[in-house]
Amino acid sequence: MTKEWPGLDGAAARAAEDPKGAREEVFRAAAALPASAVAEFLGHAAGVFAAAGRTEDAAFLFGRSREVADAHARLLDLPPDDARTQRTLLALVPSGAITASLLYDHLRRLATHPEPEEAHRWAREAVGAFFDAGTVPYPNFVDDLGRVARAAGADPAAEQRHVAERLLREGLLPRAPLPVWEALDEALRGLAADDELLDLLIAARPDAALYDDPEPRDAHHRHWLLLLGHVRAGRRLSREWFRAAGPLPAAELLRLAPAAGDRLFPPPGRFFDPEADPVVGRAPVHPLTPVKPKGRFDQEAPYWREDTDFSAIAEKIEDSPDERRKLDAFVRALGYYGNVDYPAMMRAMTAQGPIRRVLAEQFAEWRDECAADLEGLELALPRLVPLAETMPDAEMLAGVEAADPVDRAWRALRAGLPEELRFPGAGKGSVTAVLHGELLTLGLDGERIVVHGPGGIEHERSTPFPSGTFPWFDGTDAYLSRLHNGRPETYRFADDGRLEIPDGERLPWPQSATSVPVTFPGATESVQVTLDRGVLRLIADGRTVARRPFPHGAVDGAVMPPPGFWPHLPPADPDGSAALRRLDRAGFGRLVDAALVNARELDDALPRVLPDVTDARLRGAVRTLVQRAAAALLRTLRLRDALRLPRPAGTPGRVASVSGLRHGRFIGEVPAVRHLAEVLAEAAESGPAYDTPHPLGRVDIPRPNYLRFGVLGGEALLASRPWTPEHERLRSLAVLGALGDTPWGDGSGRWRRLWFQSKTTQDPVGQIWRTPNGAMAILSFQNHPHKDSVAIEYSPDATFRDFVFPGWTNKYEPRPQGWGGPDRITRFMRLLDERGPAPYDVRQIHRLAEATGLQPNTAASAAYGFPFTLGRESEAALLPAEVDALYRDPETGDLAKHESWQLDDALREVLMPDDPEDLWTDGLAVDKAIDWWDREGRHQNWPRAA
Repeated sequence: MTKEWPGLDGAAARAAEDPKGAREEVFRAAAALPASAVAEFLGHAAGVFAAAGRTEDAAFLFGRSREVADAHARLLDLPPDDARTQRTLLALVPSGAITASLLYDHLRRLATHPEPEEAHRWAREAVGAFFDAGTVPYPNFVDDLGRVARAAGADPAAEQRHVAERLLREGLLPRAPLPVWEALDEALRGLAADDELLDLLIAARPDAALYDDPEPRDAHHRHWLLLLGHVRAGRRLSREWFRAAGPLPAAELLRLAPAAGDRLFPPPGRFFDPEADPVVGRAPVHPLTPVKPKGRFDQEAPYWREDTDFSAIAEKIEDSPDERRKLDAFVRALGYYGNVDYPAMMRAMTAQGPIRRVLAEQFAEWRDECAADLEGLELALPRLVPLAETMPDAEMLAGVEAADPVDRAWRALRAGLPEELRFPGAGKGSVTAVLHGELLTLGLDGERIVVHGPGGIEHERSTPFPSGTFPWFDGTDAYLSRLHNGRPETYRFADDGRLEIPDGERLPWPQSATSVPVTFPGATESVQVTLDRGVLRLIADGRTVARRPFPHGAVDGAVMPPPGFWPHLPPADPDGSAALRRLDRAGFGRLVDAALVNARELDDALPRVLPDVTDARLRGAVRTLVQRAAAALLRTLRLRDALRLPRPAGTPGRVASVSGLRHGRFIGEVPAVRHLAEVLAEAAESGPAYDTPHPLGRVDIPRPNYLRFGVLGGEALLASRPWTPEHERLRSLAVLGALGDTPWGDGSGRWRRLWFQSKTTQDPVGQIWRTPNGAMAILSFQNHPHKDSVAIEYSPDATFRDFVFPGWTNKYEPRPQGWGGPDRITRFMRLLDERGPAPYDVRQIHRLAEATGLQPNTAASAAYGFPFTLGRESEAALLPAEVDALYRDPETGDLAKHESWQLDDALREVLMPDDPEDLWTDGLAVDKAIDWWDREGRHQNWPRAA
């Protein structure tokens, strides 16, 4: 039943001339009504005024009706008629009387309505009424509608999808402000899976009339483009669409265009190979390239032991790249732990056919690389060397050839170093370098491009470009190319950093020669320089002399251009290049000899050998090449020693075998000890000696392992035991071969080791002292907890007398040089090879114990070693019963406590007979050991084993 209300048509008609009077007339009419009817009447009045076109007055009256309803509910306990309010609001929306604030207030109230599901329906109706009227309510209405939906237990995402679909289908999205787009972003992405709705989204370009300010207008436009890019709208777009759109922001176009595929980016042809392309090609990562270790040990190496189930590994290794990497890492780590029987493990592994086949495949690659060039040596030697030292007689190692790294590096240097050319400067930021014809375009830090031609800079412009793209210039236009998901794409730069799709049926792409002859400064013949699959190669006389990954980006502030531009580059250091062309192998060998000592020695040698090389970048390249050659040389000599191959002619002096002994795995000690000997010999002749030491200075000297000083006799004894595992025997022989070919092992008696302690806190490492006997070098310093230092002293006449070292006291007694001499060591090795392990007689151990007062287990530890530490269980199991009994309590059979490692080393050294043959005829030098004990040993305070 329709209620009869006081007439308001006259008031509405008079509102145009007297709005205040019209509103007062409405209020007077309301005052005559019962309180319960006032709110409804004011809503009716809003409708009358709206019908008369007075939307502002209608909005005011609707708002006043809500206030009255609220007041009556609060003061008179009259419940509001929410359904009537909903009907009134819906009726007023088409007239525009419901403002953003009124709708916001309505949605806010509905979010806390006691009947949330009904409130949700009303909220949808209210917002839908705006859509029906062809308007978008206000920027944040999506979030407010979402709160009502959540209160009703509805999915906010479904609510957003509902709103987004209505806006799309009713063509309202172009008139929606940016916050609405942002709120509906996920929903729009989901709806775009439907091609019909995607087409509507493409057509929903934001209305530019929404904004007076160009900045938010551009931001809204970019958001639309990015959204189209996210949903791969390009698959529905034609070339004409992009042409009509004109230049677009770079980031947005780069996201939108790829989905258009061949329509925008015609295939470049069958001969285009992205992996070989000089612009986007990169050097492939070798499948076995190791991860850089965090410490000394390769963190990739698997924890395989003798009891590992290699059959389970064999089942999957042929088809598993991960297992192949583990096998490669294991090979690189062979020999790392001294208490692991690696040969036994390798035998168990290679007994499995699949593992053996995979290892053979990998070995074939290493073998080829090892005979190639310096880069090949660097790849192969970390695998071949530990394998050869572990299994020198393995069938697969037969016929292995190792290139001479000194020769290969020298030939690479003589042919030409890229750093001899003056590369364009690139600053400190990121840089790209693209060659098209003879125009080299540098993209600097994503902000600027500089174009170099044969005669200098030909073009510059400031224009931003994203990472992963390559700007280039063809002499007329600037382009931006990239490889995206395997497809080459090219865009053309327009104004203001925007991009557009270039015209034409063929895809523009930079073209340049990938193989060119280059005549380096001072050279009489050219070298062929190639760039293929990201690898730069220099070929001289038909042979690759150098290869390296092509450096994409700046190196020390300069950028290496593709080879096609090299003929246009000026020399960086003409006199230095001429010096490199003149450098003979002997001169290069002197540099390698210095690098074998340390970087300081090499830095001192470079200006002596190559004084004309003054350019810092070129000098650094020579330095790096020399250091690489030195590192590869050490590994090459280890490989040759393990396989009993002859050493290359012209081996640098510091690692040459003076005596014919092979240095093996401990070759790194040889140049260190020899250089230390040179320094101390010079220091011993530097001036008069006094009763107390005095410092001569501090030098950067290599620090050989002082724990291996004075132990060669002991190593010979350990190598001669019948029960010594073969891998430990080889290790001891390697120590003898390396140190026996140095002054430390020459048996001259001119060296001794000193071990001091002090309260000092200053690091003395590298100090050289003139001593009463000769000269001394400090090799170590331990600041915590003992504050001790180890020094090596040299006496030219092999005469030592004690002296006071100011501020220091002896922690241990001096260790003499001990048994040694290359001839004696060579004879010992020959006897061991010819006769096998020396015989043993436990009665000698008992006689030694009785004469010295030592326990039998202590005497046995000195003579035979102590094989009962963790990880050496298999070695201990090899002991003959009568030898094993020496280490045990005769009453309980329990293992006796080990006495002292230092005592073991010192006593074992004197148990080795001076004449190696006596070891096979007479056994241990017990009488010599007893004499030493009575003279020195019993008076020393030997540290106890932990």
